[in-house]
Amino acid sequence: MFAGIFGALQTASQRVAASAFTQSVLGGPQAQAVRGMAKLKTHKGTAKRWKAIAKGLYQRRQVGLRHLNRRLTPDSRRGKHSPVVCTPGQKRHLDRLLPYSQ
Repeated sequence: MFAGIFGALQTASQRVAASAFTQSVLGGPQAQAVRGMAKLKTHKGTAKRWKAIAKGLYQRRQVGLRHLNRRLTPDSRRGKHSPVVCTPGQKRHLDRLLPYSQ
């Protein structure tokens, strides 16, 4: 009867000691300094559409070539095959959405 109670107390005390050790090593206000800065997350939808180029800018494919192209002239349709480079305003947003692309 007492063996079961002492066994339960022993495992509980071992768990408390293990959790205290884990908190002292990984938790608390010093933990951020030990682990370093948090990782930044890449926006995957943006990563699939934009590609970094050598000038520090980003480029993407032109939109509007899937359907309803009969209304376009051949020259404007062919012009949509060239890539589009981002504007300075877009670059600020893309730098945050794609932190590891440069």
